[in-house]
Amino acid sequence: MKHARLISKLYHLLGYLAIWPALYALGVFMLTWHLIGDENPNAYSILSILLCAHSCYLLDRVKIADHRQDPADALALPTRATLFAHWAKPIRVLITVELLLATIAGWLIHPMLAFIPPIALGVVHLYAGRQPSPSSPRLKDLPATKSFFIAAGHLALSVTVLWGIEHDLFANLRPTHIAATLGVWMIVAGDAALCDIDDHYADSIYRTQSLSVILGQRKTWLIALGLIALGSSFIATNPQMLGLGLTLIITTLITTKNTNHRDFVDARLLPIVMFWLWASPTQSISV
Repeated sequence: MKHARLISKLYHLLGYLAIWPALYALGVFMLTWHLIGDENPNAYSILSILLCAHSCYLLDRVKIADHRQDPADALALPTRATLFAHWAKPIRVLITVELLLATIAGWLIHPMLAFIPPIALGVVHLYAGRQPSPSSPRLKDLPATKSFFIAAGHLALSVTVLWGIEHDLFANLRPTHIAATLGVWMIVAGDAALCDIDDHYADSIYRTQSLSVILGQRKTWLIALGLIALGSSFIATNPQMLGLGLTLIITTLITTKNTNHRDFVDARLLPIVMFWLWASPTQSISV
């Protein structure tokens, strides 16, 4: 029992520290690579994804200054908000260090990728870099767009890094590749909608018009399941991806009574993807 409580605390702490979201971004990258890429990802690409995603999620939680902190975060996750408020300055230093390292890793893949980390952080700042205002909604506050913005950001980061590895990526795209990319976007949007359920109360108070606020928690859960199921059908180009999609659907079904979707959703994707990539004999990872 004592060990179970310790594991539970560590699990939630890793979520607070944005480790699970960063690993989720790596899961999106590995899935996208398997579906549309030919060249194997290397250590620099993996490092670039992890550093860029982690710094972006940290920025979303501490903003660039204390006066820009989002009160909805404190309402939704008070323990996390207190932790980040206390350590805001060193966390911002860490964001800067990760930005520099991600820029170097990107440049080592392709010089153009050195611009991706600062652009990504700039997009996060535009998306949610200040407190909510009824007269001037942020991008995340626009009706029913929050989940789809997040999905587009994840996919854009993955595809851009893949292009850095494989410069003829777009020239070699086939209709099945486009369908698979759309499928990944749907899966990530479904996962983001599940996470919105956790923020329902805080979002409704501060007028962030997420799917959960507009449609209610139950309907949002059903829409999230539908997006994940439809996305899974789009990526089912081989038996491994069929198994991956079914695993995502089954693990979504067991969240019907969850009070914390976020940590589960963020932590599950990479292990599921890696298991089914390991089960595939056609591709391998070079480091």
